[in-house]
Amino acid sequence: MQVYSVPKSIKENSTFTFCPGCDHGVAIKLVAEVLDELNLRENAIAIASSGCSVLLYDFLDVDCIEAPHGRACAVATGVKRAHRALKNDKFVFTYQGDGDFASIGLAESMHSALRGENITAICINNTNYGMTGGQLGPTTVMGQVTATSPLGRNRQYHGFPIKTAEHIALCEGVSFCSRVALYNVKNIINAKAQIKKAFEYQQQGLGFSFVEILSTCPTNWKLSPSEAHKKIEEEISKIYPLGIFKDIKND
Repeated sequence: MQVYSVPKSIKENSTFTFCPGCDHGVAIKLVAEVLDELNLRENAIAIASSGCSVLLYDFLDVDCIEAPHGRACAVATGVKRAHRALKNDKFVFTYQGDGDFASIGLAESMHSALRGENITAICINNTNYGMTGGQLGPTTVMGQVTATSPLGRNRQYHGFPIKTAEHIALCEGVSFCSRVALYNVKNIINAKAQIKKAFEYQQQGLGFSFVEILSTCPTNWKLSPSEAHKKIEEEISKIYPLGIFKDIKND
């Protein structure tokens, strides 16, 4: 009996290039599984930009475009509208880190949501700029030590972190918005279900859909993979609570 098979939307003979214990690999696998289940692979266009998320291209076997840092939602908007104008509608989604989506790209992200662009955005929140050395990012939690906050994030100097899902949910153009985590099997199964719903809402033309994924960053957090997952469960998910923040079909 076959227990597991590699999703068809994953490139053959891919070599894992993320840090040991990083959740990007699990997140990309879930995206690939959903693309397969919804039969979207041949019609999908993925947009990613600078950061660890850019490695998506090494694994996902769909058409991909690299956007300038922070501009993934803007590029996705252009791709979606251009193909629609040609009456050749494509399934378009972004795959971004929290620094990309919620810092340099915050304007592009928020305005895409406010306009109700019929695209899906996936944001990996690992509370720092992972690829460039672990600097303080928009979602770095209070007290967290990073390369640029050696004494920990504090209110007076750094301000407060952004709760991305809660802000996106306030935009009237958003059809679906949730936050998930990957620290155990139950949450991985739930994360896949939320990604699938976000993709389905785009298929149904309901507007902007968004899934924020709490992810480990063992290298920059200076923790083992198991310790990093424990940190997500016991600390990060309390600051960034999991759940569905907007669902226009059920609100």
